[in-house]
Amino acid sequence: MSAKRPKVPSELRRRVLIEAGHRCAIPTCKSTPVEIAHIIPWSKVRKHEFKNLIALCPTCHTRFDDPHSPIDRKAMREYKANLNPLLSVGLRNREGQAALLAAYQELRARFADWVPAEVQHAAAKSRRSSSLTEVADLRSQSIHKFSWAMCAVLDFQSAWKDSEASGLAGSILYHVAEWSDEIHDAPFPLPKEIGQRDITEEISEASTELHLMVCEELSM
Repeated sequence: MSAKRPKVPSELRRRVLIEAGHRCAIPTCKSTPVEIAHIIPWSKVRKHEFKNLIALCPTCHTRFDDPHSPIDRKAMREYKANLNPLLSVGLRNREGQAALLAAYQELRARFADWVPAEVQHAAAKSRRSSSLTEVADLRSQSIHKFSWAMCAVLDFQSAWKDSEASGLAGSILYHVAEWSDEIHDAPFPLPKEIGQRDITEEISEASTELHLMVCEELSM
């Protein structure tokens, strides 16, 4: 880093990391650890702005910086938009729209933290080589993250009241939670029919529907 280039302020860095769930923003990656990357290069903008920053793992960051990489600036803007759907929209605070968006962003961040923890727990319990201590530790971590996800859903439902989006958020939570309970109650190692379920794919359609509901309500 050039001596003339200031560090990304800690609070701004924190916002970017939270936006991506402390994981790589490219959805097919989601690796850790991550770095803060500029979508439009620092050499051109000469400043740190939230709308131009994104969390990337070192590998994806290097690929993005490669001029011959298929990960171009347009693709990176789309990845950023997927993390923050109203990034480029002038959001009005009419009828509490800002609060609705904040509740949705918190919901997304908590699910991005919780669901992978459940998947990791299931993967460990599926392996005969895993120790019972490892499985128990991962279960404990997933329970902790579930509690935050539950709080986020309750806050979302409080903000969105009796809307269809509110009900759908609860349905997604309970679908994943039921699968988690099934894993916990099953013997070790997990039967294949349970361990091989792709919970991310199972909630994909409902998650997309929820996202579109939010975008429509907030006039994207």
